[in-house]
Amino acid sequence: MEEKNEEKQEKRETEVLDFTKPDYQFIPKGVHEWRQQGYYIVCKSCDLEHAVWIGSERILTGINDRGEPILKVR
Repeated sequence: MEEKNEEKQEKRETEVLDFTKPDYQFIPKGVHEWRQQGYYIVCKSCDLEHAVWIGSERILTGINDRGEPILKVR
């Protein structure tokens, strides 16, 4: 009897997720506020943090009026 109760409780606590239909949809903004962090440039203006790998050969020098990063080769 106790085993059946535990199984029922386990089934209720288990949630089956369908990753083909996510609850949250991330749509990035048109203009981003980029900051360099190590080998990445990270957007600080969107709700969900996203980044782009630029490596060690480039430095972020600014952002143009369309929100695109301006990179300089070292």
